[in-house]
Amino acid sequence: MILLRTAFFLGVSVSFLAGWSAAQETSPLPFQADRFKQIDKNGDGKLSRQELAQLPALEWVLAAADHDKDGFLTVQELQVWRNQWAARRTPAITPPPDATYVQTEHRLVVDGRERTYIVQAPKKPRGPLPVVFFFHGGGGRGANMAAVGFREMVAKEQFLAVYPDGWRGNWNDGRNAPRIRSQQEGVDDVKFIREIVEDLAHRYEIDRSRIFATGASNGGIFCHYLAAKAADLFAGIAPVIGGLAEPVASTFKPSHPISLLVIQGDADPLVPIGGGPIAGSDRGGRVIATEEMLKKYLAHNGIIDPPLVEELPDRDPNDGTITEI
Repeated sequence: MILLRTAFFLGVSVSFLAGWSAAQETSPLPFQADRFKQIDKNGDGKLSRQELAQLPALEWVLAAADHDKDGFLTVQELQVWRNQWAARRTPAITPPPDATYVQTEHRLVVDGRERTYIVQAPKKPRGPLPVVFFFHGGGGRGANMAAVGFREMVAKEQFLAVYPDGWRGNWNDGRNAPRIRSQQEGVDDVKFIREIVEDLAHRYEIDRSRIFATGASNGGIFCHYLAAKAADLFAGIAPVIGGLAEPVASTFKPSHPISLLVIQGDADPLVPIGGGPIAGSDRGGRVIATEEMLKKYLAHNGIIDPPLVEELPDRDPNDGTITEI
């Protein structure tokens, strides 16, 4: 088990923008204001350069999204920019001819809903292949993850990379968040993932003892949910900027031991390392503190020795972050 602790500004900005898209698609205007307010410290309805400086990786957005060039960003300007950014990043499904991997898209009907997922597989597989699931954040798509994912690694390392799509852009990760449609509809995403594995087993020779999950934000929280509900299926999870949902934590008892890698920022204002509401609003659900989450996994896996903590070399002393494992 490794815990990476850093201010993690890039992850925070990606989480903010992904969550912003989800709010626009699935939530009424009041929630948009709640999310915007996390950055809008003085409450004037627009983001200044100083307010954006809270997240250094987001500062460059001002020049790109400030359409009226007044030095501030409004809700409308951010959404227009977000839509343009997403359109530019729409990936091609077909890999280049010289690619060492094959990319395919598949469809399943689960509980009456048509669900989709993308697979990147080695062109020349050698023996049973491990499976790695990559879960997008709120408002995202599997295709976006596939475009920046591990396609160049699948042939060299010999595994299947799987990028599913959440229902209406989100995963039912156990938060019971009022703003997330899949959670209010009670979508059974665990069942969806199990059916993907069965579908994969018919298409490829897979190693069922080496199935793993990773994801960011909503996708990271969903990894914890899979650990709680499908530890018989997954050998390990690696959630990124995603905590354990409060409703799941109260009955957390995976059926099998499960390996864990956590990447979490201690200055993240959206997914708080100390636990609490996502993005400062209970409409996004709540997670428990990261330290409490780790204690649950340690107890479950029967690990009683004290942790070994190491601070990695600070390669950029000017970026305001350190990394601790």
